[in-house]
Amino acid sequence: ADLDAVVTAIRGQERFLVTTHENPDGDALGSLLALHLALEALGKDSVMYLLGPAPLPGEYRFLPLGELRRELPEDAAERVLVAVDCANESRLGPDPAILHQAPFTIDIDHHHDNSRFGDVSLVVPDASSTGEVLRDVFAALGVELTPEIAEPLYAALVTDTGRFQYANTTPKALRLAAELV
Repeated sequence: ADLDAVVTAIRGQERFLVTTHENPDGDALGSLLALHLALEALGKDSVMYLLGPAPLPGEYRFLPLGELRRELPEDAAERVLVAVDCANESRLGPDPAILHQAPFTIDIDHHHDNSRFGDVSLVVPDASSTGEVLRDVFAALGVELTPEIAEPLYAALVTDTGRFQYANTTPKALRLAAELV
């Protein structure tokens, strides 16, 4: 039901502001970029945003994040906010304005302690990563898995499974890795 609600919300809207938690890791940045690209593939207007001036971790320089904005766009209050890999609203930054000014919020995550702060939330605690959850969302939306979308999803998956060493490395995660390769 949560997957259907998220898919319906994405299909029914045209303008999105995609964000993730401050001090992002590979799952956060990979999920952010993959969702942005998927929304564009659907013909949606998507803007990537991350709070704060802190530099991104150097190991993710290979991800094409040149369009990532570090300040809210002027039309943020007119865009659906999609938070990925963010267990609770406080991880979006110290100023909750981004959450309160959004007309609608979608929360997509895999953390078991997610506060379900979205108007609709898709939280899959047994998923290896938010990237894994997004692959299911993309399949439900009919988004083709291109190399450009697969690469950031793979970065998300590899990061949160500890290069397939952590206990969350499930058969589903390994099948996803094979599909992304």
